Amino acid sequence: MFCGELFTEIERLRTEMNRLAKAGAGYAQVLEVSQRLDMLIVEYMRTAA
Repeated sequence: MFCGELFTEIERLRTEMNRLAKAGAGYAQVLEVSQRLDMLIVEYMRTAA
């Protein structure tokens, strides 16, 4: 993925994670999105460096 695509997906997942948390979703569901988000952030940092 290119930096722009990664950034867009990071923002989408961030919004989704916040939505899930505010809606009272279960821990496992929020954790799954959080872990995917973490992986993309690491990938973004590697690509942007």
